[in-house]
Amino acid sequence: MPTATRRAPTGASRSPRPGYRCTECGWSASKWVGRCGECQAWGSVVEDGGPGGTAPRTSVTAPTRNPARPIAEIDVEASRARPTGVDELDRVLGGGLVPGAVVLLAGEPGVGKSTLLLDVASRVAQGAGGRPDGVRSSGRVLYVTGEESAGQVRLRAERIGALDPNLLLAAETDLGTVLGHIEQVDPVLLVLDSVQTIASSAVDGTAGGVSQVREVAAALIAAAKERDLPVVLVGHVTKDGSVAGPRTLEHLVDVVCQFEGDRHSRLRLLRATKNRYGPTDEVGCFDLSESGIVGLADPSGL
Repeated sequence: MPTATRRAPTGASRSPRPGYRCTECGWSASKWVGRCGECQAWGSVVEDGGPGGTAPRTSVTAPTRNPARPIAEIDVEASRARPTGVDELDRVLGGGLVPGAVVLLAGEPGVGKSTLLLDVASRVAQGAGGRPDGVRSSGRVLYVTGEESAGQVRLRAERIGALDPNLLLAAETDLGTVLGHIEQVDPVLLVLDSVQTIASSAVDGTAGGVSQVREVAAALIAAAKERDLPVVLVGHVTKDGSVAGPRTLEHLVDVVCQFEGDRHSRLRLLRATKNRYGPTDEVGCFDLSESGIVGLADPSGL
């Protein structure tokens, strides 16, 4: 008498079907395709978590560096916003830069993001802003450029009067090296221009891709929180005016600012579209000229 063959319950031993993801834009698919259906990039679709993706990370118990304490015992003075010396920027931010905060400054190419931040970096290095208690507080500022050469930034700094011995400049596109500079310099402010030009060797994909931007942002945010280091990241925008890169970038940072302006006008506007530490209804006005950028309390003159 023939014996019946027992079948395993449907789905009981079947392994889950792998998913696929585009390393350039984050588009997902249930099966592999040679060309991304969103950004149309060839060869960018990989198995999620497989080669070309970010390997799953396991959590391990680590020594507690900051033990839990009663909330009433938390020192808030060290977490108050510190003025940058640029009044229009400080007003939009809600008083200045908060220690450990990560700010994303987005805008079209040529709008003046680098000029504004070079001026801010110089003022902070000089101690122009000071502390909330009125005491001047200077320190070394680290300005990392991945967009331009060190010589090009040096020329701009000379043009706008931003040459200060406490302003340190590094032309770098490798995340590990940037983190090494932070460890070595121990700055009071980090400016990174731009987040889309930095790449990590820990993940595959080109600089500016979804996985790279996510990895770079996560590493810099961790460094900012650990050191109480305010960080300003420069970001590009797309044709429709939104921040380029994965939407998770805007969720990860503490503040998102848009720097806007017409190429045929000197007037520049700064708005905060997200601000964990202040308002989002303020608008900062600036005058961009060959000699630099100046805040405008009354823009009617332009």
